[in-house]
Amino acid sequence: MKILITEDNDRKLREIVSYLISLGVCEENILTASHMAEFLSKFDDAISICIIDLRIPAYEDAEPETNGIGVLQAVERLAGGRVKLLAISSYPQEFGPIREKFESRGCMLVDFDQKDVWQSVLRLMIVQSQSSAVMDFLIFCALRSERAAYTGMSELGGSPMFKDNLTRYDITIAGRKGSVIELPRMGLVDAAAVAATCIERFKPRVVAMSGICAGVAGRVELGQLLISDMAYEYQSGKWTDDHFSQEPYQVPISEDFRTTIRELIEDDKLLSRLEDGWHSHRPPTMSVPKLGAFTSGSAVIASERLMAQIISNHNRVAGLDMEVYGLHRAAHIAQCKPDVVCAKTVVDLADAGKDDTLQAYGSYISAKFVIEAIALYFSRI
Repeated sequence: MKILITEDNDRKLREIVSYLISLGVCEENILTASHMAEFLSKFDDAISICIIDLRIPAYEDAEPETNGIGVLQAVERLAGGRVKLLAISSYPQEFGPIREKFESRGCMLVDFDQKDVWQSVLRLMIVQSQSSAVMDFLIFCALRSERAAYTGMSELGGSPMFKDNLTRYDITIAGRKGSVIELPRMGLVDAAAVAATCIERFKPRVVAMSGICAGVAGRVELGQLLISDMAYEYQSGKWTDDHFSQEPYQVPISEDFRTTIRELIEDDKLLSRLEDGWHSHRPPTMSVPKLGAFTSGSAVIASERLMAQIISNHNRVAGLDMEVYGLHRAAHIAQCKPDVVCAKTVVDLADAGKDDTLQAYGSYISAKFVIEAIALYFSRI
């Protein structure tokens, strides 16, 4: 846990630092910035608490000005809701017009002279930060067989546990800590509810899902890895006596992450890397991974007629499953706004010919892709 204090008044700074040390915070974990530019240069993923002054210079030797809102916006942009915020100022008369902006972002405004107040708030923040287990990433799997792809990779340094009513497998990818979480049940409701709870609890930078899915005939091939760039629920809409009209709400991935994923799937050697270590059944023809739209619902589909109806309202939908939209939506409405990558392998075409021949293969290569995507993601931030 690190604390970043943005303060240009030496007396205030010394008093705040002294109090933090009295609470047991190591001095090397207390970073300070006397102006906006220095704050931006020192902020990183390890920061758990930011203490903000309302009046700080924009750069060294500049005159103090009302830059507190700029610091607040920068924290929001860089870390979403992962960082706890407290504004301590000697100018309480300026609180009125800006109070709503700060408090709507979870940042309390406190008069420096009210020492008992800001000290009490800081003490609570430190206790909360020390007791919370922040994860860099979370990976969700709907089936035990999908999670098994990760438990079989010793290089991840995994450790299984059942904690907080979650079946977890904590792992490390490229030096970043995270967990593979098995959903209690398949389906949209469990995916959305569990993902939303875990995102709020662990504040990850990126969330992912791997496993298997159905594909749209003519748009994907059996055994092809499909990565979601947008997802929607095909059950959303209106029923009349004899007709159902879809009203899908679409949730895309971020443009920055789309670029990262596209770079990864355009690597000619990607498929060879994903299949490395796999020594069992493979699809009859090899197809390169592709970005595509997913649609999700609460039932397993094994009907060409129903599949045709589902895909008729979107000419780009390529994959169908029961969870991807739930994860997209949970991430979209979360305060910390994690990026999303969902990779699933097409193992059937949602018709009567469904079987489990490719399920183990699909779980394996989709897990390998998610690992590569997460590693590349963190190499860019």
